[in-house]
Amino acid sequence: MYLAPDGEEAEIATAASDFLVGAMPIDRLHVAGSADMSAELRALFGEMGWFALAVPEAMGGSGLSAVEHTLFFREAGRQCGPIDLLAQSLAANVAQDAGLRAALIAGEVAVGLLVADGTQFRLLGSSDAAWGLTVTEGQAALYPLASIAPAALPSLDPANSMRLLGALPEPAHQVTGSHISQLGQLGAAAMLVGMAECALDLIVEYAKVRETFGRKIGSWQAVRHPCADMAVRVEAARSQLWYAAAAMKEGRADAAAHLDAAKHLANQAALANADSNIQLHGGIGVTDEHHAHLLLKHALLLSRLFGGKRSLLTRLLHAELED
Repeated sequence: MYLAPDGEEAEIATAASDFLVGAMPIDRLHVAGSADMSAELRALFGEMGWFALAVPEAMGGSGLSAVEHTLFFREAGRQCGPIDLLAQSLAANVAQDAGLRAALIAGEVAVGLLVADGTQFRLLGSSDAAWGLTVTEGQAALYPLASIAPAALPSLDPANSMRLLGALPEPAHQVTGSHISQLGQLGAAAMLVGMAECALDLIVEYAKVRETFGRKIGSWQAVRHPCADMAVRVEAARSQLWYAAAAMKEGRADAAAHLDAAKHLANQAALANADSNIQLHGGIGVTDEHHAHLLLKHALLLSRLFGGKRSLLTRLLHAELED
């Protein structure tokens, strides 16, 4: 890929879309208890090899690049894929034991994402998560959770359940460097871009059929212009996402700066488009039966993971780019 997916890359995106629409459609989130991945669904993802996309062949993975990783998670974002989908993929790159890595790739064991909350940690992911993953800019670690009973917390986002842990045990596996955090940031940005695209698609389709005063609402400037703004945000975020993925694949020295820019634009696009989608749908946009609120709630969570506004802009302020 140079500036847009082509060839085999486009085929992977199509295959991911077809699989996710069938296995994890966004409609599932209107049913209680649908947060996270079930053991059966996790095994299905493992069987298809989706957790192993960015795992090197020497470690039992597919040996593909950051580009394919991005393409998959963009499609996952369009279906409001849960956080543990990304955590599982990252954990497969962290595990040092071949047996554990194979079990993670196959989806035989579950991983949740650990996020620091003061002196405690919030665990995002399935209730049967046997491992917790922490990711910082310079290090990623896997913690065994078998002996810990986290307390359940209410979650705003229907796509993810949440629990609270106190002190963590010693990590069983650690890797240093920025590779895992960059894969996480790229995956989160891709999911956010997918959500921004989904929000745009929803309102464009609605504007073609909803009528007011005898005209389709898409004919009114008050709808057309916000839709155009949504399209511009999507195009900017998606273009930067492709460039960041290609920069990481090619090992550019300024890849980290492009990743920060991609995550910042993805945050903006997903949040603004999800909000505009609700507003332009009118009364139906705030009903529980509609997809609109699912996108906004998921975007609010993902926009705070792997780089929030303040940290991203601080790093971008001092970034140096190659010619």
